[in-house]
Amino acid sequence: MKIVLTNDDGYLADGILFLETYFLSKGHEVYTIAPDKERSGASHSLTFRDSIKLVKTEANKWVLNSTPADCIHFGFLGILPIRPDVVISGINHGYNLGVDTIYSGTVGAARQAALSGIPSIALSSAVINNTINSPLIKNFFDIHLDQIFNQLSTDYVININFPHCSYADLKGIKQTRLSHKHAYSDNLVTFDSPQQGRYYWINGEKPNFDTDENTDSGAINADYISITLINPMPEVNKKVLTIDDI
Repeated sequence: MKIVLTNDDGYLADGILFLETYFLSKGHEVYTIAPDKERSGASHSLTFRDSIKLVKTEANKWVLNSTPADCIHFGFLGILPIRPDVVISGINHGYNLGVDTIYSGTVGAARQAALSGIPSIALSSAVINNTINSPLIKNFFDIHLDQIFNQLSTDYVININFPHCSYADLKGIKQTRLSHKHAYSDNLVTFDSPQQGRYYWINGEKPNFDTDENTDSGAINADYISITLINPMPEVNKKVLTIDDI
């Protein structure tokens, strides 16, 4: 298969390097176009007015000083020499669950691929000792990935999250719906500098899991691999507003 990789953790992150190594070892044709640094929270942001620098670092590998969605957008506008069979975004260092999928640069890049007519998968993992849960992920890939590849579609983004446990302790694999909760509880942190004034940043606390195991968040908390099919386009609410006609 022709596979394009991207992420929101940057081109040197463990997650995307794991994917490069794995898919090359399986004989796939792999292309990487990824951000120059961490772009977490970039969502589906595209750049239209500012210039962007693109650097080819190796054969079939490009680095962009912009967002994950820009990486895919630029790739399909002529940077990539092929039209891929699938775009895989990740593996994100940390979950992308529930409401937080809206903000996720990992999911945003996968959504951009689907809207561009290419099937896509977004991958996210628990962080163990500052890296992804690679033993669990490799076992899942070896056993189940071909099944996933056989069901690719541009009708949805396949959002897969891997829990903290080992493969031996895995409860199973669940197809889930999105939780309506934020995966992390945010709080505002301040720092006062005598010279520069007050600075603010948002600090995400420990995961805030759902109790319903049929949601992505609840499944992860119960040590299941969660697979959620996310519509690329926002759904229209069926509520009919009462408005006087002109």
